[in-house]
Amino acid sequence: AFPSSTPYLHLETPRFRTVMTQTEVTATYVVHSTYDAKVSWLLDGKDPTSRTPVNQASSTTQSISSNLTLPSSQWKTLNTITCRAEHRCFNPTQKTSNVEG
Repeated sequence: AFPSSTPYLHLETPRFRTVMTQTEVTATYVVHSTYDAKVSWLLDGKDPTSRTPVNQASSTTQSISSNLTLPSSQWKTLNTITCRAEHRCFNPTQKTSNVEG
């Protein structure tokens, strides 16, 4: 039997100063899980991957880091950002954060 370990999701958003002074910003979700989960992003409830590159790397067997880079102008218009982790060994888990300025 598989352990029923629901992953823990942690969002690191760019600082206000970075958003105001840089042309691009990066948000990072760290997924702590014993499984190699698939990570997906939603920006204001919509899938951004068709036009926004998402990088995912397993840094250890215990965590996955997923970076989403956006133009600062787009970040400033966002209301919410959601990360979702999926794997066949646990129920899909997601975390939504309010990022509106």
